[in-house]
Amino acid sequence: MLFNSYLFLFLFLPLCLAGFHMLAHRGRREAAQLWLIGFSFWFYAYANPRYLPLLAGSIGVNYLAYRLMARIPRRAGLFAGLGIGADLAVLFYFKYYDFFAENINSLFGSDLTLAKIVLPLGVSFFTFQQIGFLADACRGDIPDCSLREYALFASFFPHLSSGPIVLAGEMLPQYRQIGRDSFSWERLVRGVYLFVLGLSKKVLLADVFGQAVAAGYADVGALSGTDALLTMLFYTLQLYFDFSGYCDMGRGIAHMFGLELPVNFDSPLKSRNIIDFWRSWHITLGRFLRRYVYIPLGGNRRGTGRMYANLLLVFLVSGVWHGAGWTFVLWGLLQGLLYVLTRLWQRNVGTAIAAWPRLRHGLCVLGTFLFTNVAFVFFRSESLSQAGLFLRRLWKGGWTLPSEEIAEGFNLGEFWYVMKVLRLDRLPGSGLYLCAGFLAFALILVFCCRNAGECERRFVPKARSMVLTAVLFVWCLLSLSGVSSFLYYQF
Repeated sequence: MLFNSYLFLFLFLPLCLAGFHMLAHRGRREAAQLWLIGFSFWFYAYANPRYLPLLAGSIGVNYLAYRLMARIPRRAGLFAGLGIGADLAVLFYFKYYDFFAENINSLFGSDLTLAKIVLPLGVSFFTFQQIGFLADACRGDIPDCSLREYALFASFFPHLSSGPIVLAGEMLPQYRQIGRDSFSWERLVRGVYLFVLGLSKKVLLADVFGQAVAAGYADVGALSGTDALLTMLFYTLQLYFDFSGYCDMGRGIAHMFGLELPVNFDSPLKSRNIIDFWRSWHITLGRFLRRYVYIPLGGNRRGTGRMYANLLLVFLVSGVWHGAGWTFVLWGLLQGLLYVLTRLWQRNVGTAIAAWPRLRHGLCVLGTFLFTNVAFVFFRSESLSQAGLFLRRLWKGGWTLPSEEIAEGFNLGEFWYVMKVLRLDRLPGSGLYLCAGFLAFALILVFCCRNAGECERRFVPKARSMVLTAVLFVWCLLSLSGVSSFLYYQF
């Protein structure tokens, strides 16, 4: 089930909210928690009912490992390792088995059968989240946790399919306050506002850019240099608005229940270097990798060389987590190499340069943004050969006006009608006006405006803001007929 669907907006969410607040208002904390668990399971089963036992079984196995750790503390490391091993086995089978089988067949001429498995919804998120839980429990950082609380922690639908990757320490105390805190209309309205901002980013921007990206990648060999440049730029904007918009929707939904999810994006495309970028892009994944991979490997405590090796390994894990393919491996290594080079620069050269700070900042932001765009070519491409062909077309494809196929997706009916009324459609090159307008608006939004989280923190429920929210929501509803799936759906 998608957040941006009629079923979710007009049936699932209203029913879930009404039942939850009715139970919570009466102080029935356990019943309210069970209500959320039931709806979270419905949310998960809607994507593919066959995988509901996978989620339930994963919760059961991890909770069993946790209880055994609490019962036999001297064997806590063993039970944590078994639980984490089970999580990694599930992730490997569903996400990476075919990738490894294909490569083994190619290298050794073997005949391993490919499973051709449809990836379960959110498997990368709920496995990592439960790995983090067991690791924290092994360190003694998890207080006593009931099966009901654990099931809610692992399955709560606002973060189940899209993240953020939450920690038990930040969520369990909130779940235990259900039914004890008084209902807040202001928090509910703020949640609606943040949800609508995220929905607008997803439906009105990401999905529109996605049409142009799909047209560009449909025939990479035919792209001109201009089309390749625009397709590359459009994909970065599509991915940002899609992923951050979906996370904003999840945080807004959690607000409606009186809960707080961690921020996952904080204007990453404004970053002045790759280090800043990874502090503000998919923040909770970076936190997970730092906490459960980088620090256990020794972090920066075992010398400079070991620190850089650890960083490269962390980014390799990040690339592999994002997808099963050599394109994701290379994408992760590119991020890691630039990250290490940036750390080296900052330690030895960068702090000595103080002239022209504004110009230097602008050039750094531009350079980081360009690198991000080029790296995402590997993220989007289906193979290394396609990525190589795309980059060759970008370099040698020639510079012309954008093709009709690239620009067509921006000529939405509501805007094209206004252009006809104003007779702008009669001007030369009118088919490109909306493409240019969308791009300019998106770049201004990314580089010059507050992000959705900042807007939500400043939100005051006044007439103007409420009217704007209502207009955006209705506009999104009218645009859902052409909706695309979430890019990280079934991730």
